[in-house]
Amino acid sequence: MLDQPDTNYWTATGYRVPDTPHNTVKLDEAGFKLVPVTRNAPRSFITNIHDGASMSAGVPTTARGIAFGGDCGVARVGLSIDDGKSWQPTQLGADKGKYGFRLWQAQFTLPARGPHTLMVRCTNTKNEAQPDFRVWNPAGYMFNTVEATRVVAT
Repeated sequence: MLDQPDTNYWTATGYRVPDTPHNTVKLDEAGFKLVPVTRNAPRSFITNIHDGASMSAGVPTTARGIAFGGDCGVARVGLSIDDGKSWQPTQLGADKGKYGFRLWQAQFTLPARGPHTLMVRCTNTKNEAQPDFRVWNPAGYMFNTVEATRVVAT
């Protein structure tokens, strides 16, 4: 236990983010206050479908991935097959605890041929969800923007 603030490089200088909502600033913004990173943000990924993948329209497909709640558990994970316009629930795997990764999966069917954008979004047990806007700061910490996987239905 320390009786004063830790002054090592990583605490005093390295792991710092803007003291702003979602720890994000504009690319050319300057003069903002920095604070130490003291938590993790919710994040999720599609792990079995890569960007640019081709799949059949009208045929059920399973998406799988991982999610973590940040500094608490995963409450739910949603999958979108229409660029974030609508979200469907996913089936969650075993809860491995507060800091554990949680597997998820969902079946979906792309309705028509052509390009589609898949997205996955984690909401943690504090009801914090990944944002749908770009998170940016100079060090790149706390990046948890909902990511897009572009696919083509044939």
